[in-house]
Amino acid sequence: MIVERFSRGLSCFGVQLLVVLTCTLTALTAHAQTNPKHFFWAPGQPNTPAPSSLANDLIYHGGNAGPGAIGVETKPATYLIFWGAEWGSGFSTADANGRAYTSQQLQTYVQSFLGNLGGSSWAAIQNEYCRNVPAGSTSCTDLAGADFITNPKNQLKGVWTDTTPVPDDIVTLGLAENLADDPLAMEAIRASAHFNYDPQATYIILTPPKTVGTGQPVYCGYHTQTTSVNGIGNPYRIQYSFIPFLNASWPVLGNGGCGMNSVNLVSDDFGHGVFDSYSIVVGHEYAEAVTDPDNFASVQDGWNDAQGSENGDKCAWVHLGNVPMANKTNFAVQPLWSNKTFDVTGDGCVRSAPTKPHAMPPVGITPPAVDICMTLGVCPPGVAAGQPMPVNMAYFGGGVQVSPKIYVVYWGWGMPGAFDHTAVGKPANDPDGVGALIKRFVAAIGGTSWANIQTQYFQSNNNGTYTNIGNPSQQLTGVWHDDASPIHDNLSPLDLAREAAVAAKHFNVTDFANAQIVVATPQEFNDAGFNQNSYCAWHDFTTPISYPGVTPGMSFVNMPYILNAGGGCGKDFVNPAPSGDLDGVTIVLGHEIEETVTDPGAESSAGQVQYGGWFDYQGWENGDKCAWVGDGLQIPGAAFNMIGNDGGAYPVQTLWSNKSLSGVGYCSRGF
Repeated sequence: MIVERFSRGLSCFGVQLLVVLTCTLTALTAHAQTNPKHFFWAPGQPNTPAPSSLANDLIYHGGNAGPGAIGVETKPATYLIFWGAEWGSGFSTADANGRAYTSQQLQTYVQSFLGNLGGSSWAAIQNEYCRNVPAGSTSCTDLAGADFITNPKNQLKGVWTDTTPVPDDIVTLGLAENLADDPLAMEAIRASAHFNYDPQATYIILTPPKTVGTGQPVYCGYHTQTTSVNGIGNPYRIQYSFIPFLNASWPVLGNGGCGMNSVNLVSDDFGHGVFDSYSIVVGHEYAEAVTDPDNFASVQDGWNDAQGSENGDKCAWVHLGNVPMANKTNFAVQPLWSNKTFDVTGDGCVRSAPTKPHAMPPVGITPPAVDICMTLGVCPPGVAAGQPMPVNMAYFGGGVQVSPKIYVVYWGWGMPGAFDHTAVGKPANDPDGVGALIKRFVAAIGGTSWANIQTQYFQSNNNGTYTNIGNPSQQLTGVWHDDASPIHDNLSPLDLAREAAVAAKHFNVTDFANAQIVVATPQEFNDAGFNQNSYCAWHDFTTPISYPGVTPGMSFVNMPYILNAGGGCGKDFVNPAPSGDLDGVTIVLGHEIEETVTDPGAESSAGQVQYGGWFDYQGWENGDKCAWVGDGLQIPGAAFNMIGNDGGAYPVQTLWSNKSLSGVGYCSRGF
């Protein structure tokens, strides 16, 4: 958080440093001057952001405040430091109900939080921000040269318990505007030496229980950056955050002043509840350091608003909730600010990214838990990969495709560089036969017993009546080769949504409620997530928030060139090589098509409007629940060769049927 300069008789700059900084600031008048430390104040403290902070966008301030400025952390990483002898000897703390927990449990909780936030939809909120764009920008969309923040998995790069002594008055010292000999800055420098220096990382320092100054304002943490000016101060610039012991007895506010048990009122064995404060505060500081890391002579040059508030400040202490993260974990967090959402809805505080396609994972990876976990505030455990996901799907109020119409656009397949090879007897724009297989498969789906599984699911007509999904024999409605619209590798979801809109216009689609656009891309031009082996494909639904400027209310499928993923996306999964080399094409495409039929809204919602149709309490759709069952072994519910309406055999996965096993539900081949 950015606050006004404050002087409570605490340690300040030396005279020599003041002179140097004064000269430096003269050259930085284009930036707003702020406090070197960005405090996260406890609820109700006088320095919390004003309501006016909720009425404007974050602004990019240029990313050029002094040598070594980075603007944002494009590849976020964290290093966790438990500083103090008490972490070695151990201590205990109690929750709001008096239940005792150990310092080891606290350490495990924080490590798990930082270790699992990478790749989550919550951490993806900041992916809309970037660097290398003009100062004053409020959006990075379509700006040439924009270098976006990414959301890699496994962002926690190291953990260190440093048992050297911590000053007893460290909580009070943390309030000081001291850049030259701040003990916390020195600890951050020691940590960077211990781990090795990483300019894209935030070094997060936690201290054990220490004395809290009487009457001092209650802050729960801060982030800042070490500073060096003409050799005065610290040897180099790194981002670091200080998290004091949060469950302390704070003046006036008591033990819950920084969020203990604020989301989970009853603590569990892992520490959800008693350690809510830690995921809320650490998450706040992590996100602000990623989007606004630089601090050169009290100048912030990343993303903050006209009041100096950052993406965490603007949503501090509102709409707290549990969000799902990797490995079926969930943690209490605050929302983060999204310019993209604010510009459409007027409320920028969100707990998940505006654009979050529903992805099919690679072989051997259990599908991720998504939106519904946030809605319910809990995220029950899943099962091992290769097994069906138990518990039936439920209807969440959105539409289904009662009369499915499937349009396929082959984007860029005939463009130069689309493929790196040719094959005798095959066209240059389809050397492996994948394009032809896609067309045959989609044409063969309608009327099959496999597609008939979907007919048990329905939608509300909002008048007391319901309509079930149909299974017409002709579901392939249009095919188009688009070799005119520019294409490139490492496509974004917005690129794919725009191409789907181009295709919808070409096909003159009017019945968007029943239409889905399959955007198939060639060997050399695919989306960035697929290229990173993050998933096999995905489907999504366009809203003004998720895909600004794109036709709203459109269901579309991102179908990458599956052969690039080999066995990771189904090669030889049903049939032996070489006949099974294209198995993954129909398995993955069938998965996405049938999920779109039953959940065309892809679990999306806007305020009280629910677009999502059928999925389970973890957000798993009918394809997710049966994805890669058996891991290639022929067990009940495993993938198989479906006989299409043309008499051909097409490898597909099973689909979840609520009716199977007398209503218990299971993965079905059809009926």
